[in-house]
Parts: sequence; structure tokens; C-alpha cells
Amino acid sequence: MPPPSSSTSELSPISTNFRPVPVSPQSPNGHPSAIPSGSPYPQVPPQSISASSSPSTSLRTPSSVMRRLSRGALDKLSRRTVKSPSNGPVTRRRSSSNASDTGSFAEGPPDVPESLRNGVAFLRITRKKRIQYTFFLNMDQGTITWDSKTKAKSKTTIVVDNIKEIRVAEDARNYREEFKISGEHEELWITIIYVTDNQKLKGLHLIALSKDSFDQFVGTLQRLLKYRMDIMSSLAIPGEQFVTVHWPAYVTKEEGEERLSYEGVERLARRLHVNCSKQYLRQKFIEADVDHSGFLSFDEFRNFVKMLKHRGEIVDIFKKVSRHTAANDQEMEDDDSMSLDMFKSFLKNIQKQDVDDSQAMKLFFKFADEYSRFSVDSFSDYLLSSYNPVLKDIDEDMTRPLNEYYISSSHNTYLLGRQLAGESSVEAYIRVLQRGCRCIELDCWDGIDVPVVSHGRTFTSEVSFADVISAVHKYGFISSPYPLILSLEVHCNFEQQIKMTEIMRTTFGDKLVTAPTMTNVLSLPSPEDLKHKILIKVKGSDQSERDIFNNDVVGSTSESTTSTEASLSEDTDSGRDSVRKRVKKRNGNSKIVQALGDLGVYVRGVKYRNFALPESRTLTHCFSFGERSYNSLCKDEEKLSQLERHNQRHLMRVYPSGFRFTSSNYDPIICWKRGVQMAALNWQTFDLGLQMNDAMFACGERTGYVLKPEELRTVYALHLSTLRRRRVRFNIDVISAQQLPRPKDAKPDDSFDPSVEVEVFSPNTAPRRMKTRTVRNNGFNPIWNEKWSVELEGPLVELSFVRIQVYSTDGTVFAVYCGRISNLQQGYRHVPLFDLQGEQFIFSTLFLKIAFVDK
Repeated sequence: MPPPSSSTSELSPISTNFRPVPVSPQSPNGHPSAIPSGSPYPQVPPQSISASSSPSTSLRTPSSVMRRLSRGALDKLSRRTVKSPSNGPVTRRRSSSNASDTGSFAEGPPDVPESLRNGVAFLRITRKKRIQYTFFLNMDQGTITWDSKTKAKSKTTIVVDNIKEIRVAEDARNYREEFKISGEHEELWITIIYVTDNQKLKGLHLIALSKDSFDQFVGTLQRLLKYRMDIMSSLAIPGEQFVTVHWPAYVTKEEGEERLSYEGVERLARRLHVNCSKQYLRQKFIEADVDHSGFLSFDEFRNFVKMLKHRGEIVDIFKKVSRHTAANDQEMEDDDSMSLDMFKSFLKNIQKQDVDDSQAMKLFFKFADEYSRFSVDSFSDYLLSSYNPVLKDIDEDMTRPLNEYYISSSHNTYLLGRQLAGESSVEAYIRVLQRGCRCIELDCWDGIDVPVVSHGRTFTSEVSFADVISAVHKYGFISSPYPLILSLEVHCNFEQQIKMTEIMRTTFGDKLVTAPTMTNVLSLPSPEDLKHKILIKVKGSDQSERDIFNNDVVGSTSESTTSTEASLSEDTDSGRDSVRKRVKKRNGNSKIVQALGDLGVYVRGVKYRNFALPESRTLTHCFSFGERSYNSLCKDEEKLSQLERHNQRHLMRVYPSGFRFTSSNYDPIICWKRGVQMAALNWQTFDLGLQMNDAMFACGERTGYVLKPEELRTVYALHLSTLRRRRVRFNIDVISAQQLPRPKDAKPDDSFDPSVEVEVFSPNTAPRRMKTRTVRNNGFNPIWNEKWSVELEGPLVELSFVRIQVYSTDGTVFAVYCGRISNLQQGYRHVPLFDLQGEQFIFSTLFLKIAFVDK
């Protein structure tokens, strides 16, 4: 029977009975503890190795089912949240650390029911239409398509690999309510969040016509996502399992014998993103075809896989390390294996790792072969494993006052696109919270009866304030338990301000800080004190400002006020009388209702007038500066000195200029080096500014809080130039890359010629750059072996960053990694690569050697 044609449909009542969608109990991609030679698995920090730790509790796993991992997925790599229509969020625990612990690493392709192959009807919901379409799930192509009359295929096709999340039922309620769809359809609602070819984040909203089609579609799609994830990362599984998984899918039977043709090898290479030249692939095929039959037998295919995974540069390093660490002539002659003492020497002297003998021994025997020999394959497995991360696992002290931390902050959080005509969405809040943001912005305006969040006086869309608060309540602590700050820009009338207050109090409950947690203290509470608490940054009302000035603890009077503008003593009644008069005159007609203003307990917004005034030293105030105003202040030596002293005790937020129409970002180093806690950035644009922000907060558990350098917390210097100066020599060797992604516009037969650029950014000097030569027609395993050294000198060199960009044939950047130099581990490390939207390629890495010497 032919599939039903598209038709406009009214939303009649639909049965809400349904069965739970099948959900696999394991993470879609277990992280093997010993990864084979040639495997480009992204490296993540391991848990500490202890005698009581089993392998399964010592590793973290990727938490996404797509080709690329979102940055938020790196925050909690030990779990993955998926949506079950019956129970809401379901946590998938990581699988065993070794692929063999769970049987076959990659299961076979899921069975796609005939009804989904032939097409099943859903109602597609948009802002303007409710139309019934027939949707098709294509297993081979990995796509979802529908039978719209639109000729543009890109508008009627979703690539499964580009799906970011599937939300159903209650977990997609904000979308259903946004489209004003009755709650009786909630149990059959499906929202698919995905990115388009031009990297725009979009949502496909559907209502199933029956519980069977709902269960069938969502369950099959989840299994297909898992399967494609396994396939694309399967070079990371041990060789024998790799052969077992892929052999049946590509062999042909001739005269009762299974064998693999060169064409089958080409198809497999394309599927696994082996972007090497045809000549290289054919050469390896010919070398494996020992009987010259033109086909590969099972054993020959096993040998072909081994050659494909061979890492010549690691073999060379292994031999070099073995010679340099050999204790005697006998060890030097045995270049096929490494002794335990040699491995310890490698960890201590080259990797600069502080491990004791017990930890080194556990690592040694974890990667040694069945004969307890630490071979070149063992060495390769170790270098590629999560026990050799590129970032230090820093356990940040969270007991210092709030003002002593850098806080990961977002500006215009509600926007998915440009500032003047982008789309406002609850999805934007969910994404930044999943990525570890701890300060988000809500630009609040009067809506019809209820407040809305939007970029006022522009062409951007708007979302319900209540929906945003609901999403914040649900996702606010999914990546970090430490306090979340809501920065409110309030443009609402008094009536809707009262509604805002009621919504926040009702939704957040006891998470919302409505009164000081401690009294009679001389400093702000710490992140540890405020775990799982929500702070509101809002300007005070007339009455609340009077109360603050009368009752708030005032900062130390030892701060110098050398400004020629009047300075008032906060310890005298006359000073307070003057303040009260000034407040009354300035705020005689308050714009903030008291009920809302009172929520600004620890982050009370105050308009900057002068650093010398008592209002600039009240404990709980926070100044906000636009980028241009901030830069103007910093040009005045006296005000710059006052600003830097201010930030040692009080909070400050700096946000991008309104003239950044494309939502670009400033360099956050200009804020961090002067102690600004909240360098707010446009998270919808993954440019250098946001790359640095990601690097700043990437270590440890990605809590969104990083302790400032000691000089910016305890030393009352006149300004930055008087701080302690250091000289650090930073050395980096760009050795090789693994499985680089082919640029999206490139055809399979196009030449792929990658090169690498390294940039270093420091608080004290202009950026410095080095670029490698171009490797011709090899994106699979290009080797550069190029060295570079740069000297960093001056104060706060720990705020220096390195950015590594990979260029394609036409000279455009298609992959990037950014790291804070002081957070990098030394020695031989594999670093993950990200696309230009900040999504991690799960199969692509750069192999580097890193060293730095503090002079």
C-alpha cells in the first residue's frame, strides 16, 4: 500500500497510553583501557589509580552518540543522560573499561522495522503549521527523510550523525507549550535536536499518531545512533574484535569461500573516515594480499587491519625512549620491549608524571602483553589511553570566597544565533548549562500577561520566562554542583516583575538564595558553601538599597582611594547619611520592585560611578561593564589600579560590546589578568574567546570555577606591572595526526592536504605563531615532526594559552584545540580536536610532545 500523502491535519485527541521505549543499559561507546596501535580515541583525564580501583571505575567515557561530542559531554564523561518517555532522564553508566569485558564492542546493525523503511506518518509541528508527513528511516545512509513537497533535500533530511539529543514526552514539554499544543499530546511528543549542514542548531518536533509508532520510531532511532557511534569509533577497539565486527559486513561469497575485495576495503575506509590516498590504501591492500588473488582472506584482512593501525612515529619514539632509559647494555640491545625500570624512568623524566612505584607498576602490567612484556604495542596502547591525558586532573579548592574565582559566564545566553536577528530558545540555556556555564543571562521583557526572555528592540524571537526558569531548574546542576548565577536584565513593569519573583521562588524552592547563609562575616561565601544554590544578580530597589547600605558588611577601609573624587568613610554616621541622600536622589523612582530586588543577596547589581564611593566597597555589590567601557577604564592608570584592587575583594562582570552584531567575542585574557571574575562571552560563537574560556575551565571536573592566581587574590599591588615576573620556555613538537575529518564540502576523490598552525597567547605579549609544512593527500595519518619553542615572560604567565588549528587544502581551518599552558601535561600526548562549532570529533587527534621549563 503506498504511503499516505502529506495533508493538513487538525490536532484531535490522541491516546496517551504507551510502552517504555527500549533503552540500552550501557553507554554507547565503552572506552577501552588498552587501545590498540593506531587508534585515535579522544583522550580524557583518568580517575586516580589506586589499589582499590578496578579498571571500570578508573576510566571516563564519551557521553554522546553523535560523530562529534558536545563540549558539555566532556563535563561528565562517566555517564550519559538519555530520555525515556516513561521515566524522564535515564542515566547510562559507563561500560567496562575494556571492550572484551562486554563481549563484542560493536553490535551488528539494528533491525529497522519494515514500517519505518516504507514510511510512517507523524504530525510535524512548526510555529505556523501542523502537517502530517510520512517519515522514512534509512539505515544504510543513516538519514531521516520526509515526503515534503520542498525540493531542497537539505530541508527534508536529517543526518543521524548530526543529532544532538532526542527529547520526548515531559522532557520536551517546553517545546510543546511554546507551540501551544495541548498537554493530552505530551506522551507522544518527540523533539529531535540536530545541526544542519551549515552548523545551525534546529529542532524537529513531531507527534506520533499511535503509541506503537512512537515506541518503534524512538527505540529504533536510539539503537541506530548507538550503532553508528560504534562504527565510527571502531578503530579504537582491539584488532581481533575489529576484524570480527567488520568482516561479515563487507565480504562476498564466491564458490563457498568468504573473501574481501578492494572495493569492499574502500567502502570500509570511507565508513571509518580513513582519509588517505587511494594509492596508500591500495598499497596496503596489495601488501596484505600475500597469495596475489586480488582478494583478502580472513587472515589477510586481520593483517591488513594491523598494517592500517601501524604507527611508525610511535615505533621510533619507543626505540628512542628505550635507548635513553636503558640501565645497561643488555637492556639497550633489547629494543623489542621495555623493562619496568625503563617505564618508570619514562614516566618521571619525559612525561613528568609524579607517580609512585606502585602506580607505575600497575600501569606497566595493565598494558604489558600476556608474557608480561612491555612491547611497542603496549607503549602505543598506553600513549593512547585515558591514563595518559593531555590535561592535569586539578582538584580545585572550593572553600575560598566567591570573589577569588574565575566563573564561567555567558552573555545573551538565550540566543542561538546573531544578536540582531537570531533565535531565542530554551535550548540555548540547556546547552550552556550542560557545558558547565555558571553565570547565565536573562534579558526580561513584558510579554502578553507573562514575562518573556528576548533581545529587546531587535528582530530576535522570544521565549517564556517560566520555560527558561523551568529548564534552569532541571539542568542547572547537571554538570556542576557549584552555585549558578542568574544575571537578570529587567525591562518589565512592576506587575510582571512580581510574576518573575513568584516563578523563581516557586520553581527553585530552597535552591534559591533569598537571605544570607551566614551573618557577621567579612567575606562572601565560598562555592562550597553555596553548592546546589542559585544566586540572582539583579539591581536593588530604592528600599533594598537603603537596607543594604545600612546593614551590609563593608569591605576593608585599608583600600586606597587616591581619586580626586570625594571619598566617604563607611564607618561614620555622616558617611551613611550622605549615602542615603545620594541613593534617594538617584533612585527616587526605582525601576526594580522590592520583592525582586531583595533576591540580589550576594550578587547585587550596582551601576558604577566611582571606585572611591562606599557603594563600591559594599560586600555584595557587583559592577557590570560593557567591553568598550571596561577598555576605557583600563586606559586610565589610576582607575586601572583601583579596578584591580576592587576585584581582589568584590565581583565584576564584563560583557561583549553591543556592536558585535555577529555575536563574536573579545579576548577574555584582558579581563582575567585584572581579576575580573565573570568574563561573559557569546557562547553561540566558538571563536578564539570562547575557545580560551573552554580551555580555562577544562581541567578536573569542569566545575565552572577556577581559583585566580595568588597574586590577584592576596597582593595589594598598584597594578599588574608590579606583580612577580616569570620566564617560562614552552616547547611543542607537532608529530602527527590521526583520522582527520574530511572537510564537509570535499568529494571522496579530492586531495586532502592538511597542515597545522600553533599559536601562543600571553597576557604580556602579542600572539606568536608557527605553521607546519603541508602533508600531501593524507588526512589519515599525516606526519610532520616539526618543533617550535617560545619564551613567555612577565607577570601572570599562567594565563597563557596555546591554540592549535588544522588547515585543509584550500587554507581554511576545519579543526582546532585550545589549552591553557599551565594545565597541560608534559611529554607525549594525544589532544582531541573540535570543529568550528565546538563539537569534538570522536575519532580525530593530534599527537604532540609538550615541555616547558620555568626559568
